[in-house]
Amino acid sequence: MSSNDDVSSIADASRPNAGRIYDYLLGGNHNFEIDRQAAEQLKQIAPGTTQVVRLIRWFLGEAVQRLGSEGFNYFLDFASGLPTADHIHQIAPKGTKVVYSDIDPVTVAYAKEIIRDNPDVACVECDIREPGTLLNSSVVKEMFGKQRKIACGMNGIAWFLDDHSLAHALEVVYEWAGEGSKLFISDGDTRRITKATEDIFEFYRKVGQPVYSRSLDTITKLIGKWNVEEPGFLPLTEWIDIDKKLVETSREEVVGGYFVGAILTK
Repeated sequence: MSSNDDVSSIADASRPNAGRIYDYLLGGNHNFEIDRQAAEQLKQIAPGTTQVVRLIRWFLGEAVQRLGSEGFNYFLDFASGLPTADHIHQIAPKGTKVVYSDIDPVTVAYAKEIIRDNPDVACVECDIREPGTLLNSSVVKEMFGKQRKIACGMNGIAWFLDDHSLAHALEVVYEWAGEGSKLFISDGDTRRITKATEDIFEFYRKVGQPVYSRSLDTITKLIGKWNVEEPGFLPLTEWIDIDKKLVETSREEVVGGYFVGAILTK
């Protein structure tokens, strides 16, 4: 697959894009009519989709709160989407330096508009499959200086990467990051696949953005030198107070989902 094929739907209003679908499901406005139509189709296929998307964002919030309480005040985030809807800089302690990134140049342009009055936040265009673009950017050097002990996010993106790309990204970040750095990540676990999950996979395959499903054993191999911090890889529902987050009618859909998350440490 060529690089042009990989990103051909990014700023194309005639084709749905996974990132823009995600934004719509979160209640955002960085999406086109084609994305809204696709999202509504996805909700019909799997009625719990909106809650799953929110669950992924809630896991980000939980991870950021935990890492912030541990004293981390430098955050680097891959495939961030728009910095809205309870994103890192809105949750982390005041004064925390945050660098977002996204493969979509339109998203990055909008993000810069949103955060333009906040000197502690920046956004860089970056394909997570080439993480050095972000790590070695002038923006990261300006924001972080020589600081390499950071908190890093790879949330809501792993299942769109093949095994090689995910392992490569994790390895490059590990080698760049300082001792004691941490990384929060969410991915799928094939042991938890349901019929609804399979329908979601088929939906994304049809829109040209396949989901890569793998076992938890494979995930733990792909993280390479990173160490899995206790309590390990857990279903995302176990990371948050699910009773306060979900309404009764949608809890079963989410609990039956296949998404897991963990915090890794160097």
